[in-house]
Amino acid sequence: MHKDFNQDFQTHLAETIAQIERASQVELVVVIRNRAADYPDIPLIWGLCAGWLSHTYLMLAPTFFSDLEIYAGPLIAFGLGWVLAKVPGNQRRCLSRKRREKNVEILARALFQKGGIHHTQAKIGVLILGSLLEKSCVIIADRGAELALPAAEWQQLRTQLQGIFASAQPGNALLTTLATAQPIFSRYLPPIANDLNELPDNLEIDL
Repeated sequence: MHKDFNQDFQTHLAETIAQIERASQVELVVVIRNRAADYPDIPLIWGLCAGWLSHTYLMLAPTFFSDLEIYAGPLIAFGLGWVLAKVPGNQRRCLSRKRREKNVEILARALFQKGGIHHTQAKIGVLILGSLLEKSCVIIADRGAELALPAAEWQQLRTQLQGIFASAQPGNALLTTLATAQPIFSRYLPPIANDLNELPDNLEIDL
């Protein structure tokens, strides 16, 4: 987990969510994941390319290589390529923005369904998912919340959330974005008497 999303961040996040839910009807769940998908094709491609380059060099170089070196070299190169492709920064560079954002949204919708966030009585559940490998953050809102806020407000909030990983401190940027969203939720979904907290703020969802 990114150092910016440490225990101190989790404490401040819980406080921010509690403030939003006290000031509005919104049932907010925030999930931070290391990655949205495994991308097994990336290490495979790196390994194959490294193995092929190694084999090409061993076969075409003017230097004499033993049979063992010719046999083991591509295998070792494949392993090195595989390991290097597992480095998050390298893996992210091999992913198009479209693929990254698509996988984060797929995971967010799966978490939304599996976590039962769509089961709130007034359909005002909201999920925010941040994925570290993809450096992408999305928000999924249930029908009641989606219709309560104007489309322009949702678009602005989505734009702000997408920009948190451009900050040197994405955790603080997320907390700031949530704080600015609180009066918006309060305006369009004001709190009601005896409002129940229907979703745990630290909802654990396994897929």
